[in-house]
Amino acid sequence: MRIPIQVLTRLSLLTALGVTLGYALIAIPNVELVSATVFMAGAVSGVTGGMFVGAATEGLFSLLHPLGAPSPPLWIAQVLSMAITGAAGGLFFKAGPSLTKSKWIWIGISGFLCTLNFAVLTTIAYSLTVSLSMKQILSSLLFGLGFYVIHLASNTVIFFTVVPAVLRILTSGRTPATSQLQGNPR
Repeated sequence: MRIPIQVLTRLSLLTALGVTLGYALIAIPNVELVSATVFMAGAVSGVTGGMFVGAATEGLFSLLHPLGAPSPPLWIAQVLSMAITGAAGGLFFKAGPSLTKSKWIWIGISGFLCTLNFAVLTTIAYSLTVSLSMKQILSSLLFGLGFYVIHLASNTVIFFTVVPAVLRILTSGRTPATSQLQGNPR
């Protein structure tokens, strides 16, 4: 399969944006813009493009993290969950780019669900990495509950406010290039 250079360039730029925005808020625990960026990448580039951007963004961000790279199982869980977030953005906007009020609300709910998916997959991967017992896993979940709540709440707010506003701008001026990015001939 040959990917047009314009599509590859856009996917690379979206990946670079996701990694850069990941570092932008790195000092604030569990508040991040990577998920929203990956979801929007899926919305403007389709399911496959969103999965590519999600996997590449999270793969690079995690491997190059200032606190160090994660264990391989945790890294795989992070990459997989962001690929799913990108696919979710692509699936969500497959029917069309219109942003009705109900779609706006569902974008916020999608942010919550994508973040919950990330939390569950990474917690399971971490637990497997350090061989925790079920009691230890439950203790770990309870201890980290505040962080989970902050991550879920902040992403829900970001998805409900920022994502629709940015997507409205991105989808209002469809050009032949953005249509090609989604695979829709114009």
